[in-house]
Amino acid sequence: MKTNRLAYLKSILTPCLVFSTVTGVATGVLVFCFRVAANAIISLSASLYAYVRQDLHRLPFLLIGVALLGLFAALILRQARSCRGGGIPTAVALLRGLIHFDWIKSIFALFAAAMLSYLGGLPLGNEGPCVQMGTAVGRGTVRLLGKKNPAWDRYIMTGGACAGFAAATGAPISGIFFAFEEAHRRFSPMIFMTAATSVIASTVTAGFLCGLCGMELSMFSFADELFLPTEHLWAAAIVGAVAGICAILFTVLYRSVGTLFRQKLKEFPFTLKLVSVFVLVALVGIASPYFLGSGHDLIEELLHGRGVWYLLLLYFCVRTVMQTFATHAGATGGLFVPSLAYGAMVGALCAEGLIALGWMPQESYAVFVVVGMASFLSASSRTPIMAITFAAEVLCGFANILPVVVGATLAFLVIEGVGMTAFSDTVIEGRVEADRRGKTAQIVDTHLIVREGSFAVGKEIRDILWPPACVILSVQKNTNAGGTRTEAGMAAGDVLRVHYQTFDPAETAEALIALLGKQEEDPAMNVYQEDENHRMPEQ
Repeated sequence: MKTNRLAYLKSILTPCLVFSTVTGVATGVLVFCFRVAANAIISLSASLYAYVRQDLHRLPFLLIGVALLGLFAALILRQARSCRGGGIPTAVALLRGLIHFDWIKSIFALFAAAMLSYLGGLPLGNEGPCVQMGTAVGRGTVRLLGKKNPAWDRYIMTGGACAGFAAATGAPISGIFFAFEEAHRRFSPMIFMTAATSVIASTVTAGFLCGLCGMELSMFSFADELFLPTEHLWAAAIVGAVAGICAILFTVLYRSVGTLFRQKLKEFPFTLKLVSVFVLVALVGIASPYFLGSGHDLIEELLHGRGVWYLLLLYFCVRTVMQTFATHAGATGGLFVPSLAYGAMVGALCAEGLIALGWMPQESYAVFVVVGMASFLSASSRTPIMAITFAAEVLCGFANILPVVVGATLAFLVIEGVGMTAFSDTVIEGRVEADRRGKTAQIVDTHLIVREGSFAVGKEIRDILWPPACVILSVQKNTNAGGTRTEAGMAAGDVLRVHYQTFDPAETAEALIALLGKQEEDPAMNVYQEDENHRMPEQ
């Protein structure tokens, strides 16, 4: 019994404390370096565009330059397909085991390709690559330090992703909720422990390095201590409803452009698509600096001042189109800050209207910007808790938490009522479809035994990150088991009936063996070709 208990504690403490801490520290250092480089590159890009605006005769040279940037980015991304598109949806697909990647190649490719995107002024953020690099660091930690324990892989990768989010945004609590609401959409103690430990380590590391260099860890500054009275909560509900509708329209546009790329532009080479997007962004970006970059400067402007309503509407439409094309073309960058920028513009437009009608005081303008950001994030990603937490951590503290809750809830109800897939899930679907193109789905239905000393011993079914589309149909308890066995926890000798769909039977079987221990019969042997209705044949 004592031996079983020690083995159980080892399987918990090693990944949740040791490996998670190593991953968090490494991610904190890497993200800090990435932020320093990104800030320098973004500043250089802004200066170059400003220089060209002074004399449009320089425009041809700019277009040639950005075309070369697109060409270099395409060369990199041809060797690292997993680094294309939004970093957070890609990281989520990796954490769920839906797609594959090379962790070493991904770190270098993400860093380089993202810098090219920022130099070209593409409307993408830096938090996405940070999350994906944290995911790669997590896998690297297991590969280098825990080769004998591959079952820890996705847990430590989750910790790395959360650590990357926290270090990039300065929002540690939101980073932890990222694991529950966005990555795995469920809560388990082990996910919490790995995520929390990694986030603490990365936040402390990044905060220390930022302090040494005089940088702010937090993504935004919200200096004004404003408060929206309770009797004006109806206005926050309006912002939330409008943000929900805008999130629906944004998702519809993204899917339409995706259909265009798949059906009409599928014959165009990847390099040509990416170069074209770089050139298009440069042509549009000459008109205004607010068409370029992640939208961070636009958000700061709205938080500390007022915008012009027709310009905000123009920024929203143009940035939406450019970001959608850039993402489908495969440019590297994040979608989180651009989504916040859309929400900020929605909140600002609502505030402009309410203030013009005399229904709201002008002093409440910044509060509506915050409510709009949280509401759009809540609807587009279907992560209301993370949206509310992020707003409280990074933007308005807890002074305006009630308006934020009202707006985020209404936005979530709007998109939930329509039943539309979240924007982030839409991006993930596209990534998974591209990764599985040409592969054949197969069905496995088999019985597996929980082996003595395996990762699953002592853990509940819900605590295990099973392979994708894996369902535990039944558990035959080993009534003679002792040690760490609980009523719901698995014990050595338990027999599980496992049913799943897979595009790589050998890889999925290997993942199950890592969780449950070596089996007498290879699970990949019980493979059945599914019919056109995706049903397993009769046995």
